[in-house]
Amino acid sequence: MAGISQVLNIAKNAILTHQMAIQVAGHNVANVDTPGYTRQSLQVDPALAYPSSIGPIGNGVTAELIKRSYDSFATQRIMQEEANLNNLSAQNQSIRMVEAAFNEAPGLALNDLMNQFWTAWQNLADNPEMLPARQTVVQQAELIANQLNTMNAEIVRTRNDIGVNLKSALNEANSLIRQLADLNVQIAAAESDKAKANDMRDQRDVVLKQLSGLIDINYFETNKGMYTVLLPTGHALVENTEHWPLDWENDSLQWVGTRRNTLGEFVKVKTDIGSGAEIGGKIGGWLEIYNRLDPMDSNGYAGRIDSFSYSFIREINRQHSQGVGMTPFSGKILGTATAKNTGALTSLVDTATAIKDIPSGTFTINGRSVGRIEGGIATSGLATIKAYNSVTAFNEALAGVTARLTTQVAGSAVTAMAAGDVGQVLDFTIEGAAVSYTVQAGDVDPAVFAANVAAAITAAMSAAGVSVAAKVGDGGNGGAVNSIILFNATAGDDATIRIEGIDPAGLEGRLGLTNDIFSADLYHNTGEVTLLSGEPFTVQASVNDEWLAHYNWDGGSVSISDQAGDGLFTYEYGDGGVDYGLLGYPFGTEIDTEGTGFDIWLYNSDGTLALPQAVTVSMERAFTLTDVVDAINSAITSAGGQATWLQAAVENGQLSLQADGSHKFAFGSDTSGILAAAGINTLFVGDSAGNIGVNQLVAADVSMLGAATVSAFGDIFRGDNSNALAMTNLQRNEFVTFRGQPDNSFDSFYNSLVAKIGMDGQIIKRDMTFHELLSSQLNEMRDSTSGVSLDEEMTNLMKFQHAYTAAAKLITMSDEMLQTLLQTV
Repeated sequence: MAGISQVLNIAKNAILTHQMAIQVAGHNVANVDTPGYTRQSLQVDPALAYPSSIGPIGNGVTAELIKRSYDSFATQRIMQEEANLNNLSAQNQSIRMVEAAFNEAPGLALNDLMNQFWTAWQNLADNPEMLPARQTVVQQAELIANQLNTMNAEIVRTRNDIGVNLKSALNEANSLIRQLADLNVQIAAAESDKAKANDMRDQRDVVLKQLSGLIDINYFETNKGMYTVLLPTGHALVENTEHWPLDWENDSLQWVGTRRNTLGEFVKVKTDIGSGAEIGGKIGGWLEIYNRLDPMDSNGYAGRIDSFSYSFIREINRQHSQGVGMTPFSGKILGTATAKNTGALTSLVDTATAIKDIPSGTFTINGRSVGRIEGGIATSGLATIKAYNSVTAFNEALAGVTARLTTQVAGSAVTAMAAGDVGQVLDFTIEGAAVSYTVQAGDVDPAVFAANVAAAITAAMSAAGVSVAAKVGDGGNGGAVNSIILFNATAGDDATIRIEGIDPAGLEGRLGLTNDIFSADLYHNTGEVTLLSGEPFTVQASVNDEWLAHYNWDGGSVSISDQAGDGLFTYEYGDGGVDYGLLGYPFGTEIDTEGTGFDIWLYNSDGTLALPQAVTVSMERAFTLTDVVDAINSAITSAGGQATWLQAAVENGQLSLQADGSHKFAFGSDTSGILAAAGINTLFVGDSAGNIGVNQLVAADVSMLGAATVSAFGDIFRGDNSNALAMTNLQRNEFVTFRGQPDNSFDSFYNSLVAKIGMDGQIIKRDMTFHELLSSQLNEMRDSTSGVSLDEEMTNLMKFQHAYTAAAKLITMSDEMLQTLLQTV
């Protein structure tokens, strides 16, 4: 009931409430500079009134709760901008280091060095007999090599530095993810319907903001006050009290979760969630530039400078290898390039899945994504269309693996011979090798006839040294029943098969074969895919062997170390391959072994011709370095030379040419590219910006610089400048091929790369400026609601102080009233 005691109670509650309000305001003032702090205020309400005869009588004030002045919209936008701004900041920091590597300052620029290199060749063309002019060419070549080495070293260093940052940021992100889960637990335990853990909520938002600076995230609050934090892909990082970490593998960010295996056990599952700026935050920014510096990416900065170096070395060496110095070679020369033993994986494409397309990105080889592979209807038991599309897609991935088909052509079913045809002779040629078959009595049976002719073809090809064989079609091996199938005997040999001498009106017409040159295309292949590489390579497709089964790569039977059911395998030479395969050369894919070759000129020690014409070495069907050696040695003796005059050999994967003491040699035209690939008579060594150098044979003796060419009559003139002029023409060649890029000139290709780096840097800087402004505006918006204003808090403190004083005065008055009452009684 109302009375003096109730007045005292009202005064007491007022004092305590305003004391609490002063404490909250003091807390705000104390945290005015605390990052992430949200202004708090005491929410007060009238206490429950007491009933009386004249109506409810007020019972003073009560403190309901301490609330945060929280703007959830602004906070979420700030988190997003934190991810954007940090992403761009990381990119900007990284690309500035890249720009330093491509510094085009006068005197240091690769452009200047290239111009000086071409000028040196022009001066040599004007003075081919002058040793100083030759020395200048070699010096300029060394300067270009050194500059490319330096640029590559800077790129590698920058990529390594970014990698260190990425690892550190990833560890920090995982630590923040754990902190968020822990704070969820603490907040849920500390809160009730009215009591909110405001400071812990602020701490959680600070941690969340730090995480958003590292990676783009989305989040929402559950009805229990806990945060659920998600990646843009939908993968959860934090959910209630649980959390999931991130990892970094194969240049991609991965979410690490768990799943049950077939045994019911929980096993780790890693899912790629991105590999560039789309990840957001510093991690996304660093990963974007990191992957642009991947030498395996033909569209990236490092990949394009390597592509430039590769094409520059290839074109210079290919031209130089067809030239000659001031004198022929004597003694022994050793190729500067090594043909590595080549792993060769040949697999039959599964016809059961022949028509099924394989989506882009299903397969990765050495971490490089393979594009879409379209299926096709199997014909005569072989998935030739899908095999062709597979080889195309694997090669387009530029993953350090060469995919090949094996050429195969099937005729129509043979027509059986009549009894009167016995003893007749069928004559035709395959790849220029003669096949002569005498009809036998059993050939009245088409199956016997086809088998006999196939055997005769195989024997004739073997005797002629042609790697083509024949078999009989059975309707499931690529040919109709009783047809004759011709195929290259070496798996992965996609050389053409040439058939001539078939008289459709004669007995040869009964063979079902057609005069033509057949290439490995959509329909003329064995339905097999052969993967070749001088280095171990890894193929991955999902988390099980479903897609690998399309190529019979499932079941753990591909390589020694392969495990069934894991969706990947690693293959190397030890699992199966060829010794010193030509594709084991760095420039192996540039070698043309179809209808090509090169010329060797042989001289006596006095400079006169040992043979009146050049020895033409055919590269037809050369598959290994041993094939090349055999072709050279055979061509010399076939041309009338002695085997001892010049002997070719393989030395630890390098091509060796050794002339005896009475002979010398020089090189002429090379349409195959084998000399340049083997490093014979070349100016440069290496195949990339990191390993380019000058051939020490030329550096030690500049007279070996190939400014001339051997004349049609075998003459070598010291004043000949024909090859030097051909070198200068390379500067103006606008159709140089570059890996993964359109044809272009050297100057235009390099300048476009420098321009792209500069443009990318400007775009990043512009976007960063925009997001800095936007972030500033959002923070101002948030501070207008959630920030602490000292002026406002001081006003509040004065107001609360006056209220406190008034409440204290009320107690004094009540006390006086009580004393008066007691005295009266």
